[in-house]
Amino acid sequence: MANLQKQRYYFFAFLIIYMFTGIGALILGSTWLRQSADGAPRDAVISKTIEQTGTYLGGIVAATAIVGFIGGASPIKNKKYLLAFVVLMIMVMAAELGLGGVIWFKTLRMRSLFQTQWLTWPDGLKIAFQDMTSLKGYSQCCGYPQNENVVYSGACTKETVAIFPGCGEKVSAFADGYLRKLYTSLFAFTVVNVFCFISTVILIQTRNDEERYIRIGKKEGRTYTNVI
Repeated sequence: MANLQKQRYYFFAFLIIYMFTGIGALILGSTWLRQSADGAPRDAVISKTIEQTGTYLGGIVAATAIVGFIGGASPIKNKKYLLAFVVLMIMVMAAELGLGGVIWFKTLRMRSLFQTQWLTWPDGLKIAFQDMTSLKGYSQCCGYPQNENVVYSGACTKETVAIFPGCGEKVSAFADGYLRKLYTSLFAFTVVNVFCFISTVILIQTRNDEERYIRIGKKEGRTYTNVI
């Protein structure tokens, strides 16, 4: 029984971390969806569909954690919840890897995507990139890719546009950094899921052994109380 309790502690430790990754993704995604995307550089990098998918995935992770808590509270009695949690985690990991793969693949074709997307972006978004000075190594720029399709605003005027470079490099650098953080976070979440998955499998095996000992003990006439 002592070994089972020890495995439960490990399981709950990883389960809490797993749950917080889901809650964090849910809060962040909900915040992004509530914010107006017009004029926000983030809108050029990730679509609303990706934001919604990440939000839903965070909610699913938090919900599946509840199943894990029910199973871990009484592993001998609630084995079916632990088994269900294992299946749900496999599905969550597949979804996270899939979403991370989609985001990573986007980094491979950013330039071709943004060259056509610049034409469809609202002027507010173009101006945000043209005037962006917070990105290290990049200052004022005008148009995309090289002084074409310029939104005349601020420092970008018809008289000064030729002085500044196009925004192609700046947009790509911003998007690359942003997307790297996103898919790295998703893959990190998957690592957490793997540890939680392993701890769950170990807990199931430990409770199976404990259940077998109890069954043998009952045949020998021993009684057990407060079995978890």
